[in-house]
Amino acid sequence: MKVTISLLAAMVLAVAALATAAAPASAATLFQSDDVTVNMHAYAQGVAVAQNVPDDVRDKNRLYLFVKEARLRWDGTLYGATYDIMLAPGAEDITPNTNSALGLLDFSFEAPVMGFKLKLGQFLVPYSRERLTDDPTMNFADRSIENLGFSWNRDYGFALSNYSGKFAGTFAVMTGGGRDVPQRYLPEKLGFPLVAVRFGYNDGVDKDIYHVSARDTDPGRAKSALYFNALYTKDTQIGHSTVLNIRATDKNLLIDSNYNPFIARTPFSLSTIWQAGADGVYRAPMGPVAFNAEGQVDYSHFDNKYGQLSLKGGRVQAGVSKGKWEVNLRYAALFLDTRMAFVSGTAFQITNDKAPLQEITPSITYHYRPGIQLTLDAPYLIKMLIFKENTIGSYVMSEQPDQVTVIKPGTTAGTGTDVRKNVPEGRLMLQLGF
Repeated sequence: MKVTISLLAAMVLAVAALATAAAPASAATLFQSDDVTVNMHAYAQGVAVAQNVPDDVRDKNRLYLFVKEARLRWDGTLYGATYDIMLAPGAEDITPNTNSALGLLDFSFEAPVMGFKLKLGQFLVPYSRERLTDDPTMNFADRSIENLGFSWNRDYGFALSNYSGKFAGTFAVMTGGGRDVPQRYLPEKLGFPLVAVRFGYNDGVDKDIYHVSARDTDPGRAKSALYFNALYTKDTQIGHSTVLNIRATDKNLLIDSNYNPFIARTPFSLSTIWQAGADGVYRAPMGPVAFNAEGQVDYSHFDNKYGQLSLKGGRVQAGVSKGKWEVNLRYAALFLDTRMAFVSGTAFQITNDKAPLQEITPSITYHYRPGIQLTLDAPYLIKMLIFKENTIGSYVMSEQPDQVTVIKPGTTAGTGTDVRKNVPEGRLMLQLGF
């Protein structure tokens, strides 16, 4: 069923209202001396979303308007080291009643040590091109559905990196507990920290492993990169729970107890998780346009004495740009394990359909001025999980994954079923930044 013209018109008008905000200033160097440099960056994204969701209770046609992201960032040099600090002041991921403050994203220093670069602090786990890509450079209004299964986002620890000509690699040792964890001195039964490895070939595509752009509107020449990724961790029992269970945010589906019926089962069995994948990119001038293509595949596995789960997925995307315009197309797929279940006394199987969740997303981006861009994309979600809550309505799994908690018998709110349906969407995003 098509989204109505009135909804699309309302979406356009809503985002047009956002465009009345003042244009951002150029990137700013706040302070510079021989030993210290302080640069400031900022961006904000406003997004309007229209979708058509199968629903027996509420309207099938829906319209939303959000501040998707707001970021403040400082970087520079400090007595021979480089640093990155990033805050999320938009409060889009605030989780009340937890032990964490969720405003700090990045806080890291990097310095040369014995031929390597030592990175120390809180930063992105070095796994996968899509997750390492800087948000304001993306060609779509959001990451693909493949990201739901394999993203670890940010953690804190250290990493050693080496760059030798066109080859690069990094080895990171991190806590596994996610970001912004406060001081809590609890009894432990140690497992094994999260270790991540990313290595490969980079012919001028990326600044470095931790700073990845999805866009190059003027590549000048053919450029390419190919990386391999691997990750391993064994859970640690801490206090009344485990490290993976008490992550306050950034839970991929494999470690989400709403999908994994084995991870939170008591008495606790310390789980092992490993993940492997590869990603590549190719960019080149092609006549009057610049061409860009990316691809990625991933596989992950969970194991403890209660059971095993595996996920697999991938994405491919390609596009061209010329002047102020970019056009892109993305396909992504995520294969869920049919043993995934939500546990509420009884384990309720989430899906017995082996077909993947799929997404096809065309997009077009217009760069009005430096720092001001408008992106229109239209995801078509194929065989997406829909959670149907009795008396309330339906939720799209890719956007509200934790609403899986409604799939249990009953007739009142808080109970319901799940189905697999196609969902068309339209998203319009305005980005302002410097």
